[in-house]
Amino acid sequence: SGKRKSVKMFETIVKPILEIGYTPYTLKITESQGYAGDFVKTQDLSMYTSIVSVSGDGLLHEILNGLLARPDWPSLRNITLGVVPTGTGNGLAKTLDCIWPEQAAVAIVRAQSRPIDIMSATMASGLIEYGFLSLTWGLLGDVDIESERMRWAGSARLDLYATLRLMNLRYYGGRLHYLPAAVTADDSDNDEEQSEGEMEAKFKAETLARKDAAVHESTHSSATNLGQSNNQGADMAWGLPAPNYSSPLVRQSPKPLPDALTPVIQPAVTLHPTLTAGIQLPVKPGSLSSRWRTIEGPFAQIIATNVPWLSADFLACQRARISDGAIDIVYSGDVSMWNILPYMAASTKGTHMNTEGVTHVRARAFILEPTGLRTTSRNKSSLDAIQPSKSGSRCSTSS
Repeated sequence: SGKRKSVKMFETIVKPILEIGYTPYTLKITESQGYAGDFVKTQDLSMYTSIVSVSGDGLLHEILNGLLARPDWPSLRNITLGVVPTGTGNGLAKTLDCIWPEQAAVAIVRAQSRPIDIMSATMASGLIEYGFLSLTWGLLGDVDIESERMRWAGSARLDLYATLRLMNLRYYGGRLHYLPAAVTADDSDNDEEQSEGEMEAKFKAETLARKDAAVHESTHSSATNLGQSNNQGADMAWGLPAPNYSSPLVRQSPKPLPDALTPVIQPAVTLHPTLTAGIQLPVKPGSLSSRWRTIEGPFAQIIATNVPWLSADFLACQRARISDGAIDIVYSGDVSMWNILPYMAASTKGTHMNTEGVTHVRARAFILEPTGLRTTSRNKSSLDAIQPSKSGSRCSTSS
């Protein structure tokens, strides 16, 4: 990954720490793209307790999808996934505050773990992909994909190419439908209309409530009963079918860690994989329930993220939490580069979400319908040309 330095990092940093911690391991070096996914999909994994990638986020994404593609995945549900960051972005490691390989290796030896939500994305072709990081469309998607030709520049390739793309910003025709996030039936379904202070107060209250609930949990319990502790109540509040426990998106809480500094983990939650099931595409006006919201394009970018940090130096959404059962969507319409530049350049200051032209909403699920058309012009005739009445390809995602 990155500058192909992973093997060297393993030999000089990770391997000595594993040996000091008396942690047995089997080393596999990837030989091509897709190698890791094929390996975990076909190999006997019954003897392993963890799968760790010494890489960036891309290789771990491969491993996750290979694992969930196995017909026997329920028997492997207790396998822990880990990452030692040596890639270009390292967004997950930054989110977990393990951005240094030494930190990550020590956490692996100590078997420290945290739960994380998984997003399920269904493409127009029917292909299903699972992800833990984000789904991006427009500016950030272009930067991530097109900067691959500059991998020689390491992590700087993202900043360099982002600058080039901002100077010639593209606008994409499309339509975004999303189901606002809510914890209970009494919660507001318009999180986007709440002030920053209200959202912060709500988050603190929810955090305290989870900590109080966790105090009463038995520290000797190895797992939470999925039939008793899930978000089925929230699903019923939305008029949704009961969770499907055969889905690979059902996860168990890890065993409590003895470290007193370990953050309190919220109980097991069932992440619903079928929030968009049964919806006919393309979406016809009035076909969605009244709880769904629709935003018309064009868009300069859409970021649907499960984590705050998409890379070690880009805070995409400081409101995002890795195990809250929601998808944080940040989007910009037909705005100028001067509206997006503060969001891209000043993200780590924590005030970038107030930027004009950058909107944040929280969702349980969303449907993205691109028209397949784009332009670099902001004049009305050009923007109208890429936003016809009906859309082409689609992508539906739920968490």
